[in-house]
Amino acid sequence: MSDSQRQPPVPPDENPWRAAGLVTALGAELAVCVGLGWWIGAAIDRDNGTDYAYLVGLGVGLVAGIGSAVALIRKYAGERRK
Repeated sequence: MSDSQRQPPVPPDENPWRAAGLVTALGAELAVCVGLGWWIGAAIDRDNGTDYAYLVGLGVGLVAGIGSAVALIRKYAGERRK
């Protein structure tokens, strides 16, 4: 193979598998936080006979998931700057 056909190796911070892992982790983390918030809210509704705690749980789970995703992105971006 001639040198003109060779492509330079991908730098570690541009690895597509690492990016795919980050996107997968973000989706899973958000889904778990929202699902857990809904589950806890539904349990509170079941125990207290209310009809709104699952919505509060969804909201809290969404906020927690977004906060966790932001922290994960900051950690990922901080590793790339080094």
